[in-house]
Amino acid sequence: MDAIECILTRRSIRKFMDIPVEFEKIGNILDAGIHAPSAGNLQDVKFVLVTDENVRESLAKACVEQYWISRAPVIIVVCTQPEKTKRFYGEKGESFSVQNGAAAVQNMLIAAHAQGLASCWVGAFEAEHVRRTLKIPVDAIIVAILPFGYADEKVPIPIRMPMENVVFLGAWGNRIKDIASYMEWYGEHVLRAVQAGKKAIKKFAEKMQK
Repeated sequence: MDAIECILTRRSIRKFMDIPVEFEKIGNILDAGIHAPSAGNLQDVKFVLVTDENVRESLAKACVEQYWISRAPVIIVVCTQPEKTKRFYGEKGESFSVQNGAAAVQNMLIAAHAQGLASCWVGAFEAEHVRRTLKIPVDAIIVAILPFGYADEKVPIPIRMPMENVVFLGAWGNRIKDIASYMEWYGEHVLRAVQAGKKAIKKFAEKMQK
């Protein structure tokens, strides 16, 4: 599937089959997280890979007793270490670091779905419990807990807000009444600009050949 289809068809899954996950797929998920963008390309995101059943159960308890999490054969805990980012960006560095972690999480969710796996972004957890369980240092921020496995449920398409309700044109609150008409006009405008650019490049090339 292409990227757009992958994004639109991904679902949050909370029931998993009792089937092990191929390590190659987990490697691809981790690689997708590693290749996520980060502020200043400082790459301050770290990952804790968990497969031990007892540790998975401890993490599920830390996630306000969401025990379904422990039934996923693989859990990846996404963290960031903002110290370096804060040195470059000052007070904003910690916020940037969390954004770096979030970018990695989304990449990993999409990579999982693209390979036929399921997951769920878990953000409700007792950070200190997770920190003790996985020996995460105090200077690290725990961003998310991601269970991975093969889905044992089909989740219906969730209701999404229409584009007209969430997109403003040029300034906050300036709603586009007919988004379809606007996008059609914008597409034609871009096409004309591209064609004009191609003509200009062609004329320049012809001039250089003379």
